[in-house]
Amino acid sequence: MYAQLNTKTVFSFMDATVKLTDYITAAKALGYQTLGISDSDNLHAAHHFIMQAQAADIQPVIGYETTLLLNSLAINFTFIAKTNTGLKNLYSISSKKNFGFNDFSDMQSHLSDVALIIPADSAIDSILSQLPQNDVYVGLAQPMTQGFLRPKIPFLTVRYLNAGDAETLAILHHIKNGTKYDDSLTSNHFENLRAESDVRALFDAESLKNLNRLVSEISYDIAFDTLALPRFNPEKLAVEELRETAETFLKARQLTSANYQQRLDHELGVIHEMGFDDYFLIVADVIRYARLQHIYTGMGRGSALGSLVAYALQITGVDPVANNLLFERFLNPERASLPDIDIDMPDNQRAEILTYVKNRYGSSHVAQIMTFSTFGMKQSFRDVAKVFGMTEVEISHVSSMIGRSDNLAQEYEKNNRFRAEIINDSRLQKIFAYAQKIEGMPRQKSVHASGVVLAAHDLTDYLPLAPGEILPITQFEAHDVEAIGLIKFDFLSIKNLTFINDMRDLVAKRYEKQIDISQIDLNDDATLEIFRKGQTLGIFQFENPQMMNFLRQLKPTEFADVVAATSIFRPGPSAFIPEFIRRRHGEETVIYPDDSIADILSPTYGIMIYQEQIMQVAQIFAGFSLGRADLLRRAISKKQGSEFEQLKAEFIAGSLKKGHTTEKATEIYELIERFANYGFNRSHAFGYGALAVQMTYFKAHYPDVFYEIMLRDSKRIALLNDAQNLGFKLGQPTINRMPYYDKLSKGEIFLGMRAIKSLPRDLALWIIEHREFSSLQDFIQKLPENYRKETVIRPLIEVGAFDNFDPNRRKLVENLKKLLDFNSVFQTDLFSETSTNLKFAYDDYEDYSNAEKYQMEFDLMGVAVTEHPLMRIARTRQGNFTEVSQLTAGQKATILVQLTHLKTHRTKNGATMAFLNVTDTKDELDVTMFPESYHHFLPEIEVNDFYLITGKVSERNDRLQLVAEGLVKIVETDKKLWLAILETSKNSRIAQILKEFPGNSPVILYNETTKTTQMTGIYVDESEILLKRLTGYVDKAVYR
Repeated sequence: MYAQLNTKTVFSFMDATVKLTDYITAAKALGYQTLGISDSDNLHAAHHFIMQAQAADIQPVIGYETTLLLNSLAINFTFIAKTNTGLKNLYSISSKKNFGFNDFSDMQSHLSDVALIIPADSAIDSILSQLPQNDVYVGLAQPMTQGFLRPKIPFLTVRYLNAGDAETLAILHHIKNGTKYDDSLTSNHFENLRAESDVRALFDAESLKNLNRLVSEISYDIAFDTLALPRFNPEKLAVEELRETAETFLKARQLTSANYQQRLDHELGVIHEMGFDDYFLIVADVIRYARLQHIYTGMGRGSALGSLVAYALQITGVDPVANNLLFERFLNPERASLPDIDIDMPDNQRAEILTYVKNRYGSSHVAQIMTFSTFGMKQSFRDVAKVFGMTEVEISHVSSMIGRSDNLAQEYEKNNRFRAEIINDSRLQKIFAYAQKIEGMPRQKSVHASGVVLAAHDLTDYLPLAPGEILPITQFEAHDVEAIGLIKFDFLSIKNLTFINDMRDLVAKRYEKQIDISQIDLNDDATLEIFRKGQTLGIFQFENPQMMNFLRQLKPTEFADVVAATSIFRPGPSAFIPEFIRRRHGEETVIYPDDSIADILSPTYGIMIYQEQIMQVAQIFAGFSLGRADLLRRAISKKQGSEFEQLKAEFIAGSLKKGHTTEKATEIYELIERFANYGFNRSHAFGYGALAVQMTYFKAHYPDVFYEIMLRDSKRIALLNDAQNLGFKLGQPTINRMPYYDKLSKGEIFLGMRAIKSLPRDLALWIIEHREFSSLQDFIQKLPENYRKETVIRPLIEVGAFDNFDPNRRKLVENLKKLLDFNSVFQTDLFSETSTNLKFAYDDYEDYSNAEKYQMEFDLMGVAVTEHPLMRIARTRQGNFTEVSQLTAGQKATILVQLTHLKTHRTKNGATMAFLNVTDTKDELDVTMFPESYHHFLPEIEVNDFYLITGKVSERNDRLQLVAEGLVKIVETDKKLWLAILETSKNSRIAQILKEFPGNSPVILYNETTKTTQMTGIYVDESEILLKRLTGYVDKAVYR
């Protein structure tokens, strides 16, 4: 029999097209009983291939191809693992090569149970004589009669399954090398998978016999019965240390009542039975180290918050017994799965914690986990298009049409525009066909965002490694790492933890107060007031405008409300928000589906929000254990398989045993089924909610600290506007006190030089180190020569950094070139005592207008200190409009804005509609004008003018927009609307009518009884319809 051993897979990265599943299926059909893979310089596919091949009754063979030096000659070797010991040695050989060991002598200690294959063109006697006496073969790429010092075996290379795939491989080579396709060149079509009988017929009996002898000695048994966790403490049994640590903590907290002890005993029993004692101790040790280094890692996240043991080990900061969180949602003895405790940490201190783990458990026992990025839909299309010579403009035109389908075939079926583009261009048809073929193939290696693996022994006993920045990296992906008996630890970089650690440190520095973040009162009323007002921009999970509006309706009064908010504000349960709010505020009666589950649903007003509620209902109503209830929840969410039907039947039967009717049991089951699809993990919500409240605590009590740290975030502009809405003022930038990062002090925000576009970082740091300066001329004289350029200095002038020396920015800008020339002339006289005292004579210019200054500052910094003319109008018309930041989907609103851009579009009916971009100087908004409105208001519309626009707010592609119904251009007018009234009882109705007619004329009330006038603050349009609407509410209405 012939065994195909030298097959390159897609994990040779653009040097083969063979996918494992396709390979095994095709080979079986072609008569193969033994198959191998031998990728170049990696073993990424090794474990996966063994498992798939054995499942298909195929004997797997794992090879590793690499080039090593033998007496300074570069020789290509293929190492074949014969047994489990051979596999371990193969892992060591691959790891060593990845870490820079390039000599064959480096590998000689790892050749036990490893066969060695050398290609025929290198198999000269002088080389073969230096190799081991046994298990060395000469690999034949074609039949040969020549004899060798070592036995020869057929060793054909396969890079693609079908001959037609040779062109696909050629395309991949072009992508890899950055070259263009040339159809005049033909591809080699001889590296495809041929029928076993055809290959066997090519080679002599002796070669085939040698191959069969090698293959007969190959066998792998990679079943793992135990986890390969390191011992946390070799001096003490983990089960004892775990109990001792947990009980000590609970006693110190006086949590020793029967329910705590029973819960602890139950959890410790499950953890020990599943073999996770050391896992918990290791996670606790990492968290303990972070705590000792004053690195706050949060209250925990995910279902682990349901574990009392995790709380007692201070892995989490939430008492699951007091807060009714379920252990079985985390670790279920009825569902075999590995524990999943996310170890969150600040993103700027992750490296420090990983270094501790490496030092504590041994550098050869710890590694990060590798992952692979693949050719996605757009990437595969773009890469192939470049190979075929399409320009970037052409590529972007087509790739921009590709939507969010699962694959290109699906996109082609669903996307009419994309399909038409392909059909109408023969070149695109070819590109599309090749893009489909490479779609999903691995493109490059990367590192898993959080995955870290720890092992009891050297990791090369379990898997091959590659070098990384801090830790080695596994050559296996996460699912293979776990499949071989290793546990993945998730070390997650969380930017919000960086922010909150920095806030704590800045409070200590600025206010000399030490804040223990974990002890922040989650029911602090000043903090909850921020939630009630919906002022949660910058707060993790709560900064969506719709969420802010929901919070204003919800009016949280305790932490549990925050937890509910983050759980219900999600696709699915969000449909119940109106009902939830009405019931919370007593505007609707709470109705429970059955009295037996009222206690479970009462905290959420009869509405199922949490996955834990689903489990508890199954427990109370149908007699399920919590473990079984967790299986029910999971089965319902998948809605398939025999387990789903079995658990449904168990639920009905259990309900009947509890005395419920079949009708009621079916009703409750259907209720569970409805909510199981989107119920949120309550433990997870606790973790999210706690971090959000802790961040908000700083916003409530130390807003200057909160904003100073958060302004380093990508949402800087929105946060600057938010800070101003809360009363902070923008300070005038000055060259002698501008910080590098934005700073807040005494109610003022001092914008940092980091935000000025095109200003070099090194220059900003030089300015901070060398100031003070007495004038622009003094600044230029001291400036390093490489920065004495108009393009470098002009932005500083335009943002007002030299206003304290001369507020006329235009004069400084227009004179800048002459000033630089003046300075360069006198800089040449290094020994002149008078050169630095010569004063430059400026030519005078009229300064920029405030609007021009505003625009310059906005363009350079994203925000402006100079007051925009629209701001003055906004102050006088406060209450007549809604700020863009306060808009919510579904409301009718009037906005006060500047029109910045207008684009028209002709509809199918030939009518013209318009799309407007507007700004209120803080936020931007898209406004749509349908043909009738656009035609009506067209004479009034002009870019850069100010308008009051009224319309309905809607949401599209996660962005708010306004559909305009009314538009009034802002103009200065002396006309006022005078309203004469006899009594004030109708004032509120009068105000409602007035606000339906926004405009430019201020409204003044004249009380005929008291003979007094009152400014209403309302501005209205000059309208006969308005006067008619006021009839019956006022005695007299007149514009004058």
